[in-house]
Amino acid sequence: MSFIKNLFTSSSAASAAESEFPASIPFTEADCSTCEAHCETHPQIPAYLQKKIDPTLPLANSMKPYKRHILVTEGTSSRWPERLDSSSATLTNVIGECVEGRDRKDRTITTAADPMGEDVAEEGEVLLFPDMVAVKGVNAENASAFVEGWMGEDRKLGGEGGLETRKLEGKAWIFVCTHKKRDKRCGVAGPLLVDEFRKGIKEMGMESEVFVYGCSHFGGMVQTEMLSVHDAVPTADMYGVLRFFVLLGHKYAGNIIIYHQNPAVDGNWYGRVTACHVRPILETTVKEGKIFKQLWRGALAREDRVGTNGKREW
Repeated sequence: MSFIKNLFTSSSAASAAESEFPASIPFTEADCSTCEAHCETHPQIPAYLQKKIDPTLPLANSMKPYKRHILVTEGTSSRWPERLDSSSATLTNVIGECVEGRDRKDRTITTAADPMGEDVAEEGEVLLFPDMVAVKGVNAENASAFVEGWMGEDRKLGGEGGLETRKLEGKAWIFVCTHKKRDKRCGVAGPLLVDEFRKGIKEMGMESEVFVYGCSHFGGMVQTEMLSVHDAVPTADMYGVLRFFVLLGHKYAGNIIIYHQNPAVDGNWYGRVTACHVRPILETTVKEGKIFKQLWRGALAREDRVGTNGKREW
C-alpha cells in the first residue's frame, strides 16, 4: 500500500510541477543572479521601497496567458496619467476601448510604451506583439478599423486608411514597467532597470539585436472593483481582454516582458527583477533561450504559434 501511495504522491507532485512550470517552456535551474544578498556592485532601489516588494509571494503563474499585446508609443512614463484607461485624450485608451468592443476570448493587452531615448520606434507608432510589427498612422478616427483588421481572421494591416507597416528590428524587445504615477515601486525600479539593461546590451555588443522600452502598467490580472488583493486570481477566460492591468503587479516590481524571435522565449514575463539579474537575463534568456524559474511569472498564450518544426506560425 505504501508503494501505491508513494506512486500517487510522486505522480501528483510531478503533475503540480508541470502545471506550475510548463514543459513547453525551456526552463533552466541555473541561478538568476550570482550577486551577494546586499550587492554593492549594481544600483538598487531605496530600502523603503524594497520593503514594499513582498519576496514571499509566489511568482509562477501570477499572470494569465494572453494572445496579443498592443503598445502605443506616446508621451513619457514620468508623465503618463495614473490611469491611462480613464484618460480619453490618449490613443492608448482609444485603442483599448476598441479592443474591449471585440470578442473577449481574444485576450489582448493594451499599454503605452516609452522609448526613453531610443529611436527605433517613432512617437505615435503602434507596436504589435507577438507579430513584431510597427504600424504608423493609427489615430482616433481609424483605430476601430485598425483593431478590426489586426484582430480579425484575415489579419489585414497597412495599405488601407493611410496605415504603414514595417517589421521591427532586432532579436528581442524587452518592456519594463516604468509607470511612475501608477506606483512608485515600478516608477523607481523601472527606469533603473532600463538603464542597466542598456548598459549590459552595450557591454555585450547587442545594440542592434536587443531593444529596451519603458511600458505603462501591465502587472496584475483583474479590475480593482472586482477583487480585493486577498482574493484568488480568476482564470483569464473570466476577463478575456486583459486591458490596463490594475491589481497586484507592482508587488512584483521590477516587472518585465521579453518578446523574442524565438517562439519558446517570446512573451515570457519576469518579476522581482533587479539590476543584479540584468546580465544573466541577457546572457541566459535572450542569447541562450532559457527561462529562469526564480523570476518567471507566466507567458503569452502559445497555442497556434509554434509548429512541429519549432518555428513561428501565423
